[in-house]
Amino acid sequence: MPPFKGLLRGFAALVALGATSCSTGMQQVHPPIGAMRSPALNHLYVVLDKETFAAIRDNRELAILLGRTDGGLPDYAPPKPDADRVFLRGRSTYLELFAPTNRFNEPVGKVGVALGHDEPVPFEALAKTWQGTCGTQMRRSRAEWTQAQPPVPWYDAVQCDDTAEGPNVAVWAMVYRPEFYRWQSQAAPNSPPRTARADVLEARLTAGQGRFDVTRVAIDVEPLLHAKLVAQLEKTGFSREDTAAGTRLLGQGWELLLRETNGAPGLVSIDLATDRPLRGEVSLGTARMVPRSAAGARLYFRTPVAD
Repeated sequence: MPPFKGLLRGFAALVALGATSCSTGMQQVHPPIGAMRSPALNHLYVVLDKETFAAIRDNRELAILLGRTDGGLPDYAPPKPDADRVFLRGRSTYLELFAPTNRFNEPVGKVGVALGHDEPVPFEALAKTWQGTCGTQMRRSRAEWTQAQPPVPWYDAVQCDDTAEGPNVAVWAMVYRPEFYRWQSQAAPNSPPRTARADVLEARLTAGQGRFDVTRVAIDVEPLLHAKLVAQLEKTGFSREDTAAGTRLLGQGWELLLRETNGAPGLVSIDLATDRPLRGEVSLGTARMVPRSAAGARLYFRTPVAD
């Protein structure tokens, strides 16, 4: 579910409203600005080359470790052979993987990071902060699942165009609408509101999915975007650590590692906390997955990241 200009990517209809350089020297730690609750990760999307997309879609060992792929709403059925995207569902986060030829004409290597809050109140605080930070560059939107009649309110989203509309990296924030969980779970209209990411994904645990969560995302970004993202995310509640590996931004239960580069920007790696250990390295086209711990793995897309 990429940001504003492409909310239709998430099945939703928009409702109106190279060489890498990184800092060296002593590690510097910057506490979060203000008392705002830092966002969690809702999901991440990336556009893959043909070989890697097919490998991740079809790899049996990956399916055993992370759970089967699906083709999305309304029933999370296995993807069709000609699908231009597949999903891997975790316990509270998920991955959306696009083929190189996709319905949105997104380029190979494009990566999107959807920050997430589990409740409306901290999301509204984030939106207010971004309004002050981004001014007229801030956009707010509401998405609906329109294949249901009447359409079902799905999620609210907010973004700053400078950091969400670029050709290589997009960052935005979202929170689920309570109507979506009620519709998906067939709960009563007057049932208590549930907007947490884990609530939306809970049914995946009994459907052969929900066996992982994303704990770290590492991305190479150009210097100007690096500076904008760090400033924007610090004001959103992330703690910042300047390390030899790059700028670590510590959120709620995960971290975003931004490596400043003068080369090609793009996704470097994804760390996953898994229910079972990965026994050995798995080749996935131009990507590879390696064990990280007794219950963890790292999916590499380019030059390894130092810890």
